[in-house]
Amino acid sequence: MLYRHFAYRAAEEVIKKFPNKDVYIVEAGATPSGKIHLGNFNDVIISDAVLKALKDLGYSSDGFLVIDSRDPFRQPPIFAPKEFIRESESYVGRPFIEIPDPWGCHENYAEHFVDPVQKNMEKYGVEIGIKWAQEIHSNIVFIKLLLRLIDNRDKVIEIYNDVRRRAGHTNLYPRNWIPFRPQCSKCGRIDESVEIIGLVDKYRVKYRCKSCGNMDIANIERMEGKPPWRIDWPLRWVALNIAFEPLGKDHMASGSGYEMGCNLLRKFFEREPPVPVFYDFVYWVERGDEKRVLKFSKRRGIGLGVDEWLKYAPPEVLRFYILRRDVSDIYSEALSHWDFDITQIPQYVQSFDKFEETYFNIVEKAIDQVKNQVIVDTYLLSVVRKPKKRIRRISYWQLARIAVWMIDIDDGMRMLRRQGKLKDLSEEELIDVRNRLNMALNWTKIVGLKAVLPSIDKLKEIFKQISGEEKLIFKTFLEAVVSGKLSENNVQEYMLKFAETMGYKTRKERLKIYQTIYKILLGEESGPPLRRMLSKREFRKYLEAIYTKLTGSF
Repeated sequence: MLYRHFAYRAAEEVIKKFPNKDVYIVEAGATPSGKIHLGNFNDVIISDAVLKALKDLGYSSDGFLVIDSRDPFRQPPIFAPKEFIRESESYVGRPFIEIPDPWGCHENYAEHFVDPVQKNMEKYGVEIGIKWAQEIHSNIVFIKLLLRLIDNRDKVIEIYNDVRRRAGHTNLYPRNWIPFRPQCSKCGRIDESVEIIGLVDKYRVKYRCKSCGNMDIANIERMEGKPPWRIDWPLRWVALNIAFEPLGKDHMASGSGYEMGCNLLRKFFEREPPVPVFYDFVYWVERGDEKRVLKFSKRRGIGLGVDEWLKYAPPEVLRFYILRRDVSDIYSEALSHWDFDITQIPQYVQSFDKFEETYFNIVEKAIDQVKNQVIVDTYLLSVVRKPKKRIRRISYWQLARIAVWMIDIDDGMRMLRRQGKLKDLSEEELIDVRNRLNMALNWTKIVGLKAVLPSIDKLKEIFKQISGEEKLIFKTFLEAVVSGKLSENNVQEYMLKFAETMGYKTRKERLKIYQTIYKILLGEESGPPLRRMLSKREFRKYLEAIYTKLTGSF
């Protein structure tokens, strides 16, 4: 039996659960409470992968990233301007879409955080579009579904309370619960502060705002408010005819909003809920005196934004890291978590490049694709555009080692050309090198020289493998820098004298001094001009530090 990527297995489950559909709709969701980060992008990439799988299987498919723009604002992001933070109390409880942009560059708060995602969807090869909550809530189909629930709220309460009882909850929905949240006509709040007093007639509710004291009547037919989240979500599934949606692993818990929504669809609307794929979360690795692992947070600004990733790494690498995970059963297992460490960006890119090599080895050598179908699926779902042939790529680590010394991208390309790294590359491959070199430059600005130079422990390992002559060259080089005898101003003059003391007379022998220094520090026998390296204060500090710690290794 052919074992395929989880996106294909989810797509096959969709087709089985919802046969004979003209179009299969997939959904992802995001709340614009702060910076939309890589953890939130799990939803988008997984949904997009299932959409692509459905199309590949021969079915028409479409999808949405639904923005919960009418959810109430709770707290300002800690990175917001101080003026906004000071006045943020006046915005609490109001829909995100009705709050001004703290930075003043977009029409409202919600658009400020959604725009970076929307602008970059195409770069990630994402085919699903954006759909805003206000667009859904004003749709007559959605409104009619909500009115039907209002008419039959006794049954809704019974369904939801049954789920809560089975999960062991004692806090149940009261018999007079009305599944609607009015928006205060005076202060604009749409949160729990707006308390329903009761129905005035069939679809109008009287409410009291505990925040501003306002008492008024909200018309449900005119959507002068919104359903609470546990009602809003399943109504969306029905109104948009959703067949698939990925979910965080917290929704696997008994009594979750997902379980309640599933029961509402089955027992009230008499249809199946969307097929799920559950995923564990992305965590942020913070390195200091001690390693800390933190959960990504939109409000606290913890984690890399969807747009920010593209500064440091190609889009297909992020798609790959989200989609390379697997589960045997999409209903009972969750895709594993990811401890994201920004210092490991080169390793992430390298992992993708190695996977790409494996894919082309399978395709080019006609290796049994049935046995390797998951590899083929994962690669093709990860790439933004399927390459026509194998792409020759330069290691991100090599590019980073160039980036820290280069003046600009053109200078970096010249350095690579002198090292023979660009020989016989096509125009497309040269463009790829330039793009990655720029990403590596951005990455090195964050991590500094320490990311591309060997640690003390690494140097000690290197010294075990090199000759006594090479150790002497490196020791003499370090002593010269530390003593001030060698600087960026006298490299050529000093190196000639250095060669004389070593008894080196030919150009090839003199070249060995440079090759030894580069090999120990950069892992290759060539590198940027030494004078350029010595002009960096951070590099000289590094050499001084390792000199004091390596005395016993020479």
